[in-house]
Amino acid sequence: MRKKGLVLILLVIGLLVTSGFILQSYKNFKVQEGFVPLPLSFDPYNSNSSYNWNGSVVSIQSGFIKGKIKENGNEESLLLRSLSPTPTITIKSGNEKSYWLRLENISPSKIETGDGIGNLKVIDPHTISFTVDLKANQVKTIKFTLRLGGNPEVVILGDNRNGYGTFSQIINQVNGINPAFVIDNGDLVYGGEPNRYRLFYETVSKLQVPLYTTLGNHDIRENGREIYTQLFGPPYYSFDYLNNHYVFLDSSRGWTEKRAIPDEEYQWLETDLQKSQGKRIFVISHIPPTDPRANIAPNTYPGLDQPQKTSLLQNEMNKLSGTSNIDHAFNDKAEAQRFEGLMTKYKVDTVFLSHIHSFFSFVKDNVRYIITGGSGAELLTKDSYYHYIRAHITDGEIYLEIVQLPSPPNQIVDRYLAAGQLFASSIYKEYTTLVLAIAVFIALIVGWILWIYRQKWWSYLKRLGLWFYEVAKFSILKYKEIVRRG
Repeated sequence: MRKKGLVLILLVIGLLVTSGFILQSYKNFKVQEGFVPLPLSFDPYNSNSSYNWNGSVVSIQSGFIKGKIKENGNEESLLLRSLSPTPTITIKSGNEKSYWLRLENISPSKIETGDGIGNLKVIDPHTISFTVDLKANQVKTIKFTLRLGGNPEVVILGDNRNGYGTFSQIINQVNGINPAFVIDNGDLVYGGEPNRYRLFYETVSKLQVPLYTTLGNHDIRENGREIYTQLFGPPYYSFDYLNNHYVFLDSSRGWTEKRAIPDEEYQWLETDLQKSQGKRIFVISHIPPTDPRANIAPNTYPGLDQPQKTSLLQNEMNKLSGTSNIDHAFNDKAEAQRFEGLMTKYKVDTVFLSHIHSFFSFVKDNVRYIITGGSGAELLTKDSYYHYIRAHITDGEIYLEIVQLPSPPNQIVDRYLAAGQLFASSIYKEYTTLVLAIAVFIALIVGWILWIYRQKWWSYLKRLGLWFYEVAKFSILKYKEIVRRG
């Protein structure tokens, strides 16, 4: 009884340690030491974000005020994130001082800032810091413009989720391509826990060009919307690049709720599309209004009056698969018609979507729809493959190049094995400390049990060892005898 009690104590201690590691992984996300996030203030109608900074007002057009960070010791700096290739910063000073600012998500080598800023430093390939010296009640506007020339190409991808290996390959290739910017149209992470967003943020920090994102259904799981907002800003926004207009929408609710896009977002969308007439318009979202695949079963979500009955095994397979035969479009078909009607009415050129882990291209009512969901998440359907899109943009047209990456074979068994390996490796990467702690805990328990019952198994182990020794000795003697005869 005493031995069993010790084992029970060890189990309790192990569970407490494991729980501690789990709670540790759910701590608030920190971009870096000294960084304090600020509540999001962003008006999508004018793409403006403002912050009252100790009596002075700092605003950014096509960006948002992200937070405060320590600069040069104890100097407080304001961190802003750009939501377009050409943001504009305005400072209305309340008193005479030197304002320290950081601007991230830009290409330092491709922009011009004009005069009026000092101490310009490149922090990393997509972040700069600088100062602005102002007198009391002075207003300073800093416009960031792109240098002429460069690569007008845009890279578009989606559904990287927990496919860290494939996604890292894509980032390395993108850095070699050096496009104008990258678009990720949702499912940045498998779940919205802080540790998963931390991994994604660290991975995309290696990009050497700006990244513009939108929310996927996986990104808002586990209260992930809050962390996404802290890192990447508003759920919907738009910007101009050359003679093109890019619209980013939040359809992340469309997988588990009846409505994919709220009415207030539709109101903003129609206003934005009206203002952008005459430009070539690209819309970026996650969940497609219509699923282009044949033979699909209705999606079931908690709000359905008559949920579809499926077996336990099928339910679990559907959870695993992002490309199963379940309808991956809007749950409300009337909303799908509303969305597609707006795209046609305002002459949208292309709608870029993901959510289905494959590639599809089709035209509906004079609008091209592209589904690109192959940047890392599991592939479980036939003829799907890992990929991303290089969009070559000219004044007259847009040419899409599909870049394929190594993918599992088409056999379903191979694909499920590959998915299992992907999930196992991602769990280790996302919860490394926890996995190691559990492994050590299990090893201790096994070692303790073996020690307690050593009298029962040690004699068998000794006899087995003696048997191996005698067999080896006899084999050597026989070998020597054969050699002498030969």
